[in-house]
Amino acid sequence: MSGSQNAATNVVRFPIEHRMHPTLDLLRELAPDVRQVLQRAETFGLPVPDAMLRHVVDRETAGHILNHVRAEPGPERRLALKALLASAVAPAVAACRVADEAGEAAQAARQRFVAMTAAGHHDAPAQEVDADRLALDAATRLLEAHLRCEEAEGVARAVGFALRNESWVPFDLATETERLCRDGMMHAD
Repeated sequence: MSGSQNAATNVVRFPIEHRMHPTLDLLRELAPDVRQVLQRAETFGLPVPDAMLRHVVDRETAGHILNHVRAEPGPERRLALKALLASAVAPAVAACRVADEAGEAAQAARQRFVAMTAAGHHDAPAQEVDADRLALDAATRLLEAHLRCEEAEGVARAVGFALRNESWVPFDLATETERLCRDGMMHAD
């Protein structure tokens, strides 16, 4: 169980991120660390996520906006753009929550196996099989959460341009680095 239970009141309490409405800020808090994702993919022999997925989704979303979302600024356009973003963020947040719960279940199973082994329990080998199965499931769900997060970030970038009424431009690392440095200098003053 990911929440904690208060024995006196018999109330289950969940961390705030399990109760919050899915937003891009919440997603960024919950998103798996890419280093952990890559390590788990290697450990379990799972396919390494495509590093370009975010940029592919960004480009595809910009095309979708251009061809399917009202062009003139106004409340209808803003509403359609925000709905498009929400349609990517909500499943990504849900995938992060599922990955977190799967990770907790895998960790608990591993701890049970270690405790049973230390106690010399005869069912320890069966517990190890269960722990390994749950660890693979957790790794798979972590990768899925990462993919959903990358997709949501791609959608967010394209939607951001549209919400600011700016023309979409493909991601360029040098341009983004320059912009971040320039913005950082402005905020440092």
